[in-house]
Amino acid sequence: MNPVTSIADDKKRARGLSDPNADLCFLALADRDGSASVRTLVLRSIEGNAFGLFINRTSPKWRAIDAGARAQMLLWYPSVQRQYRISGEIHESAADNIAHNWRRRPVGSKYLDHVYETLGPQSSFIEGRPVLTEAVSSLKSKFKADDLPVPRSATGVYVEATEIERLDLNQQSGEHDRLHDRRLFTLEGGEWVARTMIP
Repeated sequence: MNPVTSIADDKKRARGLSDPNADLCFLALADRDGSASVRTLVLRSIEGNAFGLFINRTSPKWRAIDAGARAQMLLWYPSVQRQYRISGEIHESAADNIAHNWRRRPVGSKYLDHVYETLGPQSSFIEGRPVLTEAVSSLKSKFKADDLPVPRSATGVYVEATEIERLDLNQQSGEHDRLHDRRLFTLEGGEWVARTMIP
């Protein structure tokens, strides 16, 4: 079994079931000092064994990634009762990929990317929400969404999977026991090798 194909199939099923997690992932980062952080992001793409995300260089997560943080991504689809933990190297996307994906971003996110460059970096403090909404309104009065250029701070990253752990909560053994199916897939010589785990 190819776990990436399984993820793509489950993601599609979750969308069809209106699962609120269908397009989301949870990215955990651990910096060199051992400090951990986790956040919810939109999973933009799955290409080969790479899982793509769109972020901003002003964000704390980019600073951690740029400093060599280790990453793990979690996908949880409640509607299909499957969880995936994806481990691997995290890299910055190519410039043409960033530009392509930025054009597909929601309108509000495009304006927000520009706010990071004019008002302050992502996660910085402001006096109150009206400061943010006024900054967005000011940008909207100057630029239509389609005319906004790709800001320098916009970027993308991808996790190149080398290990994927799959937990299937649908598996049952007997009428009363719920023995979940848990497997670890490791990429070895370009092929995924599966090992069964005790859940």
